[in-house]
Amino acid sequence: MYDILIRGAQVIDGTGAPAFCADVAVKDGKLVMNPEGEATEVIDAAGLTLCPGFIDAHSHGDSILGTEAGQLCKTSQGVTTELAGLCGTTYYPFSTDPEKRDMLLKKLGRDIHDAQERTCLEHYLPWVNAQPKTANIALYIGHGSVRISVMGFALRTPTAEELESMKGMVREAMEHGAMGMSSGLIYAPSCYANEDELVELCKVVAEYGGTYATHMRSEANEVVESVREAIRVAERAGCKLNISHHKIAGRDNWGRSVQTLELIHEARARGVDVTLDAYPYTASSTGLNACLPSDFFSHGPDKMYQLLADPAVRAQLKPRMSGMDSRLRHCGGWGGILVTVAPKTPAAVNKTVLDYAAEINADPFDAYFDLMTNNGGAAKAIYFTMSEEDLQRIVCDENTVIGSDGVVRALNIPSHPRGFGTFTKAIRYFVRDKGLLTLEQMIHKMTGLTAQRFGLATKGVIADGMDADLLLFRPDEIRDHATYQNGLALSEGIERVIVAGQTVYQNGRLTGTCPGVFLPHRG
Repeated sequence: MYDILIRGAQVIDGTGAPAFCADVAVKDGKLVMNPEGEATEVIDAAGLTLCPGFIDAHSHGDSILGTEAGQLCKTSQGVTTELAGLCGTTYYPFSTDPEKRDMLLKKLGRDIHDAQERTCLEHYLPWVNAQPKTANIALYIGHGSVRISVMGFALRTPTAEELESMKGMVREAMEHGAMGMSSGLIYAPSCYANEDELVELCKVVAEYGGTYATHMRSEANEVVESVREAIRVAERAGCKLNISHHKIAGRDNWGRSVQTLELIHEARARGVDVTLDAYPYTASSTGLNACLPSDFFSHGPDKMYQLLADPAVRAQLKPRMSGMDSRLRHCGGWGGILVTVAPKTPAAVNKTVLDYAAEINADPFDAYFDLMTNNGGAAKAIYFTMSEEDLQRIVCDENTVIGSDGVVRALNIPSHPRGFGTFTKAIRYFVRDKGLLTLEQMIHKMTGLTAQRFGLATKGVIADGMDADLLLFRPDEIRDHATYQNGLALSEGIERVIVAGQTVYQNGRLTGTCPGVFLPHRG
């Protein structure tokens, strides 16, 4: 007796092969092809497409793990597995030093009651395992969190002793199933690390067959050199490389994806295992403080926001923030930066900094600095910096998988549409609207290719014995509804999401079943 029998589905198996009609069964959380016999539940899938559940290659789901928002945003668009802990910031390891522990807490922007216990992945995992999960989750260790726990926000190279401490933290994480190490080289304190430091830490990752996932040092003026650096780090260390949310930011740089993709193809030709992930939007999202120069963060979270109240400090920062390689310039000015979260200044939300400044009759720089002094690191924004041509070129590349980079903190807080719409938009935009990829090719980028590149041996393909993480959808109706003004809208066309053989989403709502688990990496 099977647990579920899916009859007459159009199957896209995740390999990129053409769709075919088949019956598929589920037994004890595993798939059975061409089944014979009865089942507890029979699903008539006529008119529906069955594919593997989507794998989010770039998730920050660890920051919202177990929450309703965290479950709904990904599950409603068909995600059944998330790779999390990206961009160098993870919720472990915390230092035993209270001062450094407090620094990481402030960077994370929240109070974590058991932070003193999360000194390593082994001690963090009981909390992870206890959270209700509608999707599976795999975890990286964040270079920024490691550096804070050893060095705070020190703007210097580590001593030999400090480097060994950091390597020990990475080794412990790898031994307990981390995917690898992530870095966020535009964020403090990761941006203070030189190439040699990253190589030494990645050598530990390489011992376990893990991946170095990097938010590169630049995605704008220095994007080509940043790709070269990422490749050098992986090549010198002997580890796999994933370039996170690859993009070309800033009108002055549009078109450089031709060069960056050439570098990636050349690296793969000489044996470097390089993958890149991307999301299908031309605007990014991160903290509003990302407009500030990186060295300003060395003051520490508290002091830097206090300093921004000083007119003399503001006067010094203005020309630097308007410079050739600044986020402000890449957005075309304050009109290209949309405030999404400002807890202490709600009147600014869903307005550009330029519009908000005009509304309060203030200079845009002063409006921005006031937003920072009032909201600190809690303020978030959307940055309009990319071109459709680069986006299309990157997503269509054979080495690109799909990752949302999306975080939905709560169902009443504005968010980038990628949190609710990445995977359905990728199908709607690249397959149906533009005709740049077939449905089979796009689903391959969301399932089988991701599983292959990141070592998820039992995920991403519909075949005998594979994990029963599945998605049933209507191919002509699947579409995103989340927008920059309303990032919380549910997608359309998703009929049912199944994880480990259990239905977690149906009829436009979560079922309350939470079979997701932590997936330890085994190199």
